[in-house]
Amino acid sequence: MLLQPPGLPGLLPHTLPHWPYATALDQALVGRGVPPGIVRLNLGARPDERMRIRLGWDASRCVGPGGIRLLWDEETGWAYAYVGPGYCIPRGPVTSLQRVYATPEAVAAAAHSLVHTGRPPAEPHEEEWPQADAVRAAIDACRPR
Repeated sequence: MLLQPPGLPGLLPHTLPHWPYATALDQALVGRGVPPGIVRLNLGARPDERMRIRLGWDASRCVGPGGIRLLWDEETGWAYAYVGPGYCIPRGPVTSLQRVYATPEAVAAAAHSLVHTGRPPAEPHEEEWPQADAVRAAIDACRPR
């Protein structure tokens, strides 16, 4: 369940242009039984900053010695990293998620695989989330000019 983001007094989360994607992801992850312990959204307030979403699962919920981080970038899509106290090991793109706006169900399947096996799924998901164009337009509209 996503709550009011800390550090954004007066800014309602539903006004963030990528909030619809974040809430759809949250619902799919909860439905798949892998709700993240950490959800962070980057606002990309400057023209050179991109919108990002970071989802995290700590070591207590993951196979292996550390946790998992899934990172979404509005231009490059999904990547993952292994994380623990004092370290973050970027592993590169989640190659099964072949679209920048992968469907929330495909992201939830990737998260489930990473949390329970430590590896991303091999099966490719080529479908794009149906609301992707609306979020792209909202991101473009909120960019400082």
